[in-house]
Amino acid sequence: MKLRIFKQFLWITLGVILIDIAYYFFYLPTNLVTGGTMGIAIIVKDYLPFNTSIFLYIVDGILLIIGLILLGKDFFIRTVYATILSPTVVLICETFFDSNYFRLDEAQTPYLIAGLAGGLLTAVGLGLCFRNKGTTGGMDVVQKILSKYLHIPYSYTMYMTDVVVIVLGGFFVTEALPYDIEMVIYGILTVIGIGYVVDKIALNARNRRTAYIITQKYEEMKQMIYDTVDRGITVTNVYGGYTGHEFKMIICTMDKREAYRLSELVEKIDKNAFTFITETKEVVGNYEGLSDFRRKRS
Repeated sequence: MKLRIFKQFLWITLGVILIDIAYYFFYLPTNLVTGGTMGIAIIVKDYLPFNTSIFLYIVDGILLIIGLILLGKDFFIRTVYATILSPTVVLICETFFDSNYFRLDEAQTPYLIAGLAGGLLTAVGLGLCFRNKGTTGGMDVVQKILSKYLHIPYSYTMYMTDVVVIVLGGFFVTEALPYDIEMVIYGILTVIGIGYVVDKIALNARNRRTAYIITQKYEEMKQMIYDTVDRGITVTNVYGGYTGHEFKMIICTMDKREAYRLSELVEKIDKNAFTFITETKEVVGNYEGLSDFRRKRS
């Protein structure tokens, strides 16, 4: 267990480093805003009396505390490491490296190069964090709060907040223009590209996962799924072919990211549970979070 947690932290660390490299060496020197608190840092950097790493410490720290209050201790624990690590990596980069190390300002298409290179690094970094049950903090707190309290699907809030930051960035990042529409277009395309790479390569999230859990601790397992995965379930009675003992089998379809977390939680509740998770190529019909279902019934 300890070795597995250690490996998860190593992968999350690598993921955060890749995201910060994309920000510091590609987005920051070209003023390419791609959303998140790092995008806000690019917008306000010329107005700050200190480096953007300090700004990220302050903003991400405030959002982390808000997340603890509104999203709970579990979210805080999964977020605090990346929230501290990310600005620290940026601070190290500021201390030892020039952000314009690759001289992108001399390129004919700096936004294109920054979007392609930075977007790929960001997508791989996010994929590593998501695979290992981590979260990058920052704007992720706002996205989860919007999803939880306004009953907006999390995938929508991710794009919604990023697009808002990018559109606002068009007013500030270039003094020579009243509005930098070129940056906005490249920023939105980069965000779409990041989402595509994360879904198709890092997470393979085009499909879904269906968990089949056979357990004698049905009530506890059911409540755990409601509280943590936020998905509805189907329950059926099953019998052991050899013993003839009766069990409950829980069937639950979810995103791949949720399935990674579920397998660990099942073991904590019932070590004797028989669980298998299958790849579901296509989901047809009602597929939504439990909170969405409750809202429609109320």
